[in-house]
Amino acid sequence: MTIKDKHLRVLLCLVILVLGMFLVPAASANSSSTIPSLPNAFEGSLKGDAAQAGPGLVISAYIDSKLVGSYTLTKVGQYKVSANGTEQDNGKEIIFKLGGVASEPVSVTYEHGANPVKLDLTFYGDFIPPEIQALSASPKYILNDGEDFSTVTAKVVDDSGIESVNLDLTSIEQGVVSLKSEGDQYTYNIVSTVPGEFKFKFTASNPSGNSVVDTDSISITVLKESQLATTFGGSDGVFSPEEIKALVNNNDVSSGIKYAVLGAYFADGWDRI
Repeated sequence: MTIKDKHLRVLLCLVILVLGMFLVPAASANSSSTIPSLPNAFEGSLKGDAAQAGPGLVISAYIDSKLVGSYTLTKVGQYKVSANGTEQDNGKEIIFKLGGVASEPVSVTYEHGANPVKLDLTFYGDFIPPEIQALSASPKYILNDGEDFSTVTAKVVDDSGIESVNLDLTSIEQGVVSLKSEGDQYTYNIVSTVPGEFKFKFTASNPSGNSVVDTDSISITVLKESQLATTFGGSDGVFSPEEIKALVNNNDVSSGIKYAVLGAYFADGWDRI
């Protein structure tokens, strides 16, 4: 290798080194700018009247009266919430509210990207949700003709009264509906043109904003007429006299389905049973 070649190699190495010194900081800066900062997270126990606060109640965090985070409780007397502020919020006071009720004074300020904080919060007020004493839907099977129906019945009580009781019927394209009330008894007739198996969310709330949610008790099956034989007629899809009698005596099956099945069964003569 000649002296000239050695000089070229040295020069090339110097150029690469200089370029690296400029490019690496730039890349680092770009990488750091794309990494999101962590929110200011808090969790702990609820004290005072809130010690019995349970699932369905919402705890919120505010900075300068602006909502910066919220969380729906999943355990009795326990909470967690993240305050999603900005660097400009550093050092500002965080106010916590449970169901709209502010906590007893706590000295907490926002720290952008700080580690999670263990913090117990004390609230005084009504934080006991309503009690569902009975909840059901009957019959379980209805036709999808938009007229046949399943009646939801519920008994919901609360010492401070009931603000609202509703069903989420979004899955059958009807949105959230309110139940009719008579004292502590609530009813609603579900009709549907959408076939399928459905579970509907039931929610009851009191004036303080506490709510109780049930997602399992209201379960119905909406059937097309073409599905009745395969659903209730056995593996062969044909009704026998015994299956007809069982269907007629089945309280889980609506009158609309029974009339449809009987009409089809007796179409060939009323002496089949």
